[in-house]
Amino acid sequence: MLALHVQDLIMHVVCFDIDGTLVSSAGIDAGLYEQAIRGVLGVELRSDLTSYENVSDSGILAELLADFPDPDERARLARDVQIEFVDRTRRFVEDHPHLIREVPGAVALVETLRQSSGVVVCIATGGWAETAELKLRAIGLEPNELVLATSSDAMRRTEIMRLAEARATRGPVTRRTYFGDGVWDQRAAAELGYEFIAIGDGVDHPVAFPDLRDIERILEQLGV
Repeated sequence: MLALHVQDLIMHVVCFDIDGTLVSSAGIDAGLYEQAIRGVLGVELRSDLTSYENVSDSGILAELLADFPDPDERARLARDVQIEFVDRTRRFVEDHPHLIREVPGAVALVETLRQSSGVVVCIATGGWAETAELKLRAIGLEPNELVLATSSDAMRRTEIMRLAEARATRGPVTRRTYFGDGVWDQRAAAELGYEFIAIGDGVDHPVAFPDLRDIERILEQLGV
């Protein structure tokens, strides 16, 4: 009989969105992003973000820049928007640290899952890496200790989720779960065959929690 090695153990991939899922910053983040878009491009975001093909920082920006025919200008404007957004986010976190809070229970749940046998934790967010790291640190999660994929890696949320899983795993995966707060999270999870757990009241889904405080019930849902 072959010996069973650690890398051969069954793994449950548990993946988290950030804004509105781990960090109570969805409204703040969207407002700062909108200000950066308006300041650099002089255009307004559509109020219904689901109308964009890819609801991610890089995906929305690419769609907004599609009307600019010069590729060099598009690249320059994309850099300018990202720099402006990161600067605005950094200043906001420094000036208003009390407004960037964890979704209740987030840190405890992540740390519990990281210590759970047969579970690997990763983060897949539609935000850029720089702002994602700022917000994670603001709530007490060190991004260098987490497996993270962001909109800096890909525009499409499903690709971001695939990359996060690939970075987190080395063996067979038998179960996948994604925690998110938006309908775009729900759609991406369905497309990839992930189980989905909705956080907050923004998604109509049979498995939903108002926040992450009820760790016992959440772990039961995950089978941990």
